[in-house]
Amino acid sequence: MPGCCPWNCLNICRRHRNPPAPSGIDPIELELEAIVPPAPAAFPVPGVPVNDPAAPSSQAGSSSSINAKDFQYGKLEMWGDLRQRWIDDPNEPNCTVGPLDFELKTLTHAKHRSERWTTNFKHWGPRPLVLQGKNDYHEVKISKHSVRPHVKRGSGVNFHHITTAMGVIILRNVNRYDGPWWSQVALAQYDTHFARNVLRHVYLENVVNANTRDFIHGIWAKTQPPYAPGFEISTASVTQVAWSFDSTEYKAILGTELGKGVAAIVLTAFPRGTHRIVRVVVWKKSIMQLRFDIEVVTHKKKGTGQE
Repeated sequence: MPGCCPWNCLNICRRHRNPPAPSGIDPIELELEAIVPPAPAAFPVPGVPVNDPAAPSSQAGSSSSINAKDFQYGKLEMWGDLRQRWIDDPNEPNCTVGPLDFELKTLTHAKHRSERWTTNFKHWGPRPLVLQGKNDYHEVKISKHSVRPHVKRGSGVNFHHITTAMGVIILRNVNRYDGPWWSQVALAQYDTHFARNVLRHVYLENVVNANTRDFIHGIWAKTQPPYAPGFEISTASVTQVAWSFDSTEYKAILGTELGKGVAAIVLTAFPRGTHRIVRVVVWKKSIMQLRFDIEVVTHKKKGTGQE
């Protein structure tokens, strides 16, 4: 997909490390109880969000003493470490991600034509092959010509192609010039039919975003024998590889353009400190697929050392 927002868009448009833990979770079994989704707080017609989940101001550390040179993977790990702390600690300062302030219908039924998104298609269908269970999924694509020219790309057509099911968001294809971020549209679409408290997986399908893809190619190669073929041509890449919470690679993935979007979903969907992304899983199905697994945080009981 030609060009995209440099901060939070999907173009579907080496310090020594411990080997990644096997995921052991392919495929996913979804056994979730249907719960009425919560209503969003307010529904103004959205423009460029005030609390931008990937604004440049959010990409430095929360303290001026933090330096990208202190991190193995530089700025990617620094930005991901910051997002991990935002997600885990409600007292961590300077979080730039605010609550979702619109519903999906606010976009598609806006009063003014210049603000109204077109629904290209909207339908229910059988579950994706990557998932198990009986849940049907809801697939939607919306689009709209940009109103404000992008600083680098000029004007064009925004579109968001997203699928949701109980507990799952699947990002299929996105192109953004202005307006809400894909993370906001994805959560607004999910809220239409499903409860946030059972959201457990965010999939990024057919990843071609260079910032995210190229970094993962590099860390995936470290999991393979010396001189093994690269991710795109290796037969080994059809097997899932996972990076777990708090590892240097995990944090660096959260600092990529796509990783920041998934972190924004978690920060918006749940009260900070209650849920976390526990692992990031990558594999190849023609091209790169990514899955971010979310779990409820079980806090340690004071004085027991047990969770």
